[in-house]
Amino acid sequence: MKNLKKILTLLTLVASFSAMALLGFGDNNASKNKNKVAKDCEVPAFAKAIGHKDQWLLHNGCPPEKKANKDKGAEIKDAK
Repeated sequence: MKNLKKILTLLTLVASFSAMALLGFGDNNASKNKNKVAKDCEVPAFAKAIGHKDQWLLHNGCPPEKKANKDKGAEIKDAK
C-alpha cells in the first residue's frame, strides 16, 4: 500500500508539472514587459561595466534593446 501511495503521488506531481509546462501557467513575464517604463528599465552602471546589460534587462522583465542601435555601432566600427 505504501508503494501505491508513492507511485500515485509521483504520478500526480509529474502530471501537474507537465500541465503547467504545456499550458504556460508559469509565464507571467510577458504581461509585465508592457507595464515597464523607461526609468524602471534603466541599466545600472555595474551591469554595463561587466557587459551584462542584456542579461539585466531580461532578468528584470524589460524589453530587449532594439537591434537597430546595435547595428549602428557595428557600422561605425566598420567605417573606421
